[in-house]
Amino acid sequence: MCLLIFSSLELFSDQEKAKEEFVYDLSLATQGVMVSQYNTGVNYSLGLGIHVDMEKSIYWFQEATKQGHSKAPFNLAIIYARGGKVSKDLTLSETYFLLAAERGNKEAKDFIQKVFASQTKKTHKAIEILCCPELLVHATAIPFKD
Repeated sequence: MCLLIFSSLELFSDQEKAKEEFVYDLSLATQGVMVSQYNTGVNYSLGLGIHVDMEKSIYWFQEATKQGHSKAPFNLAIIYARGGKVSKDLTLSETYFLLAAERGNKEAKDFIQKVFASQTKKTHKAIEILCCPELLVHATAIPFKD
């Protein structure tokens, strides 16, 4: 019984910390801090500290992408390749994979190499067949402050 209560308290504590971190990142994201814009996109994608909202996730990943972030376009590529909660768009997916690779993102470079090495002649079809790696998670350039 004590273990169950402790586990519940620990889970509650983790949820509260995630919510605090989300609020912190969101406040910096609205001020134009690129890393926080990216982290806010991750939070909305995975439901960390807030409910899942793919439209808001995409918005924040796009904002970080505009500022030159390399992981944000990678995550956008995955979101558009998978579809599901947003319309599948393999053209946008390809564009974002290439942008992330161009910016030096290792995961994007590796994925693009797989796409071009595949026997599939059409890039969109290869992306659809090979997709997708997992979303990249939080950047750590700005530590959360208690």
